[in-house]
Amino acid sequence: MTRILVTTHPFGEKENLPRETLQNQGYEIRYNAVGRKYKKEELMKELKDFSPEIILAGTEKYDSETLSYCPKLQCISRVGIGVDGIDFEECAKRGITVLNTPDAPSNAVAELTMGHMLNMLRKIPYMDQKMREGSWERYIGRDLSESTVGIIGYGRIGKLVYKKLSGFTPKNIYVNDIDLDQLNGLNSSQIANLEKVLEESEIITIHIPLDEKSKNLITKKELDSMKKNALLINTSRGGIVNEKDLINWLKENPEASAAIDTFLDEPYNGEFVKLENCYLSPHAGSCTEKSRLDMELGAVLNAMEFIKKMKNEK
Repeated sequence: MTRILVTTHPFGEKENLPRETLQNQGYEIRYNAVGRKYKKEELMKELKDFSPEIILAGTEKYDSETLSYCPKLQCISRVGIGVDGIDFEECAKRGITVLNTPDAPSNAVAELTMGHMLNMLRKIPYMDQKMREGSWERYIGRDLSESTVGIIGYGRIGKLVYKKLSGFTPKNIYVNDIDLDQLNGLNSSQIANLEKVLEESEIITIHIPLDEKSKNLITKKELDSMKKNALLINTSRGGIVNEKDLINWLKENPEASAAIDTFLDEPYNGEFVKLENCYLSPHAGSCTEKSRLDMELGAVLNAMEFIKKMKNEK
């Protein structure tokens, strides 16, 4: 009987179909027991105790040390897009297949990005808080239609942000991507290098994977080149923007603000929570009913297809 460990959380909370699909196959299944992202020590204990052949993974990291606790592992089926936490070289050495669901969460992340964008321009939570405190304080915000927006990364999510953003008719949209082929079809006046995006945009939104090239892409130098009232959105991965540098920049520039959905260490409870010009969400980009169902069921079907293929090859 194939042993499947579901490490991601939540899983099947809004729609039970992913669990039903798994359970109907006769697999031996163990679900996330802590109700949140596993800490490394918790994950290693779970791997050692259960010895899975398949993992339906969240954003936890699988490095050489962690993988050594599951010698029977054959496949990591990621619930979502990002695979930056998985050591592909180590997986290749151990014969572990890595799968993901790249399309499933894209629209939900793009919509959260737009929500953060509009929220920061109008400071909706700030006004809500003031009213609850008994203060009728109307914040004078900015129009998206009067703003220049820079999109860093023009893959699945970046393209969707561009499409949704275009309906608001911003003053300019600049797009930057390492992969120039991704930019095909854009007007040449919209394609910009990173320096231009940072220097000329009122709003900057990041949609790139975390890898060696993008790690600490935005540090003090880049932040200091931005407008003093710029809005920065990161719904991609913690580590792309240097957190210490961003905290200092937000303190030095109270008219600026940042919206952050992903962090180096999650769950997060660091200094960002003390900053009034920082808007936080708990890695919730994919957390819509449709997105979660598509990701969870997609990861289940990927795993089932892998199991079927392995059986056919025996």
